[in-house]
Amino acid sequence: MLRKLLSLLLFIPCTVFAAEVVQSDSLYMRFVSPERDSIRSSSPRGNFAACTNPSAKVFINGKEVKVYGSGAFIGSVNLAVGVNPVRVVARAANGDSLVKTFFFTRSEPPKPLMHEPAVIDVQSIEPRQNLWLGKDDILEVKFRGSPGYKAYFDIEDVESGIPMLELPASDSISGSGIYIGRYKVRESDETRQAPVRVRLKKSFWGSEKAFSNGKISILPKELPRVAMVTGRRPFLNAGLGEDRLGGAKLGYIQAGIRVQVVGKVGRQYKICLSNAMIGWLPEDFAQLLPVETPQPRSLVGSISTSGNVTEDVVSVSLNQRLPYLANQVVDPPALVVDIFGATSNTNWITQHRSATGVKSVSWNQVGDDHYRLTVALNNAQHWGYDVGYDQGSNLRIRVRKPPKIANPDSVLAGFTIAVDAGHGGDATGAVGATGVQEKDVNLAIASRLRSLLQSKGVNVVMTRTDDTNVGMPERTDAIINGGAQILVSIHCNAGGAGSDAEAVRGTSAYYRHLGYQPLADIMYGRMLELGLNQFGMVGSFNFSLNAPTQLPNVLVETAFLSNPDDEMKLLDDSFRKAIAGKITAGLEQFVKAYAQPAEKGKE
Repeated sequence: MLRKLLSLLLFIPCTVFAAEVVQSDSLYMRFVSPERDSIRSSSPRGNFAACTNPSAKVFINGKEVKVYGSGAFIGSVNLAVGVNPVRVVARAANGDSLVKTFFFTRSEPPKPLMHEPAVIDVQSIEPRQNLWLGKDDILEVKFRGSPGYKAYFDIEDVESGIPMLELPASDSISGSGIYIGRYKVRESDETRQAPVRVRLKKSFWGSEKAFSNGKISILPKELPRVAMVTGRRPFLNAGLGEDRLGGAKLGYIQAGIRVQVVGKVGRQYKICLSNAMIGWLPEDFAQLLPVETPQPRSLVGSISTSGNVTEDVVSVSLNQRLPYLANQVVDPPALVVDIFGATSNTNWITQHRSATGVKSVSWNQVGDDHYRLTVALNNAQHWGYDVGYDQGSNLRIRVRKPPKIANPDSVLAGFTIAVDAGHGGDATGAVGATGVQEKDVNLAIASRLRSLLQSKGVNVVMTRTDDTNVGMPERTDAIINGGAQILVSIHCNAGGAGSDAEAVRGTSAYYRHLGYQPLADIMYGRMLELGLNQFGMVGSFNFSLNAPTQLPNVLVETAFLSNPDDEMKLLDDSFRKAIAGKITAGLEQFVKAYAQPAEKGKE
């Protein structure tokens, strides 16, 4: 009867209130990972994260694992190909025990293809996406098949019998049987939605054949083509790479700009920015204009610079909205703006004395279709900028001046600071072994930080104040429209599925734009004062709230929820209060170092 009662307690959860775990006195096990009893995996390791009564002992396949003060325990087992039963036992001091068995099924790795029979792995055929190609573009075709054959590919209505080369086994992680071939598009080629057929020649009479999922369109009469940039916060990608944060971005641009489309891969248009540079525009941000639409080109006229209390404005005269990219430069500090499709006719640059933050403005014709503007700054620290067109076609570069410290005894007083509590609602974020969710920890720390900042006279802009999933565009709008001068985004980290959860721990700070590295560096140093391990400072980070250029910003990954030691710290409200204190100290340090000092006699 007792064992039946204990089995009913197997999955009693640790109760979570405001990011704190309240433990039960009963013997129980609650599994965060795996989520199911039966798991199919190609990984050589199976990982566990769970919690139990802190006084219990836990064994995974007979090996004791550490139970932390929070009741959390983690572990991993090596998996052989096939079915792997894993037995987890929790044992109380009085001898009572609970048992849970999981079954991991590890799939076999792909077997090498034999010479006979001749086969083609259809799923391996590239291109996998539809392509638009123009003159002199290179089409690369690749597939995996039986080794030792002559291989060819055909483009319907264009060319047949294009030879392919079998790569040496040493050149491929997949071993032998990898075939690759290329075709350079000729001026006379033309086709639409043509399949690519690959062949392994078995004899004079016969071949093994298969078709790619991606289809080819060669459009000499339609490319290059002009598209209008549309949508909310459109951006250009640097390439076709992807990860969980999306592709690496060249930068955000403004709707209404015209760009030159020279090709397409899948759902991204290939954009010719200049003779030496391309970008990739997601098709959701593009409206194709009629084929006969002229290519975007403009002369660049005069430039003027003026200022007000909070910003300097550089105005560039154009007769058409052209694509642009902007980047921060440090040592010496400057803002570099590249305008594509532009040719200089800049014969004077006017600078008014009200533009106290801008040291000078100069231009350079990098190429016949590439105009570069360099805005040198008087201040060592970048405080934000915004680039966009006015109601017409004049490009405005708005450069924020350093804010003034109103009270030297309370340097943050009067500042507007945005605090972002990461995740929320159904976007739970990471989950610790006790079951605590990142969204709750983030909000608890952010709320502590808000109270502390408000006590110092700061106007705080919160991206969320409750358990709501607020979208990144809405968060960004709230930050910018709220007039924030600095942004801190608060998160908890977690290791990947293949990482060692007990080894991977610590704090880190993230930035994207080089001009905001000093803020991240200061914040990282302050967080390390809490005794957390160093996980590192990360630049060029492709996180949505590191993207805004309008204000210095930093993402603080406070500690690892996936690590039980770090998790215990994050569950402690006094530690969350200490995090808020260190972030506040970091903001004060940054403002003291880089804001404009208070005027003597006006404190």
